[in-house]
Amino acid sequence: MRDWVRVCWAYLARDAAISTSYRLDFALRLGSMFFFITILYFVSQFIGASPALDRYGGYMPFAAVGMALASFFQSGFTSFSSAVRNEQMTGTLEAVLLTPARLPAIVLGSSLWSFAWGLLTILIYLGAVRLLFNVHFQGSWPAAAALVVFTTLVFSCLGVISASFTMAFKRGDPLPIFVSALSTLFGGVYFPVEVLPRSLQHISHLLPITYGLRGLREVLLRGESFADVMPEIGILLLFAAVTLPLSAWCFARAVRHARREGSLLVY
Repeated sequence: MRDWVRVCWAYLARDAAISTSYRLDFALRLGSMFFFITILYFVSQFIGASPALDRYGGYMPFAAVGMALASFFQSGFTSFSSAVRNEQMTGTLEAVLLTPARLPAIVLGSSLWSFAWGLLTILIYLGAVRLLFNVHFQGSWPAAAALVVFTTLVFSCLGVISASFTMAFKRGDPLPIFVSALSTLFGGVYFPVEVLPRSLQHISHLLPITYGLRGLREVLLRGESFADVMPEIGILLLFAAVTLPLSAWCFARAVRHARREGSLLVY
């Protein structure tokens, strides 16, 4: 356990130092959040009342929760493949994999800064919406935490599978197109799933983000309890039970393939 902590802390400290060293970029990323929050506010004024949105307090809180949390979930998905790609580009991937650090610790540590930034993004989005537009968040915080953790776990597992494609084939990873596009369009990020044609709603039911966002909105915007969102949590656990062993198997196979082909330094 101590070795895991040391490896993860080393990755986190390195990536945080790199990101914050570009001060202008860091400030612009923070400022862009408030820009998008302002856009959401005016869009909500344009949309007005809607039966599908009234139960959540209108479009502003609905979209703010969706955008903030979808950004965090996407961080879990993209961080692993981005980390592998960066290590390939800098020529350090082989050296990292040859260290005594265990492969799961390397995979986890390489993504910690993305998760930290994603968590900061959630706090800024929801905090700004609360302070500037008087949107109230309520409900069971343990339930909200469970929904965030399990949804992020599923997206992270999909991200590890995506990183496996990057490890083995360098380019041509098909997962980002499908996962990001389908989640944004059919997962209820910017509009309720109920407004989609019934035939397309079946796609939404196959996406983990649908259940994560639905449960989180029920908790944060309607004050539901842990028991009320147990169906969503249960479905997310089923997703995790499938994707967790699958992702571990895929990444281990990809590393063995890259080592056998001698392509760890090829990008």
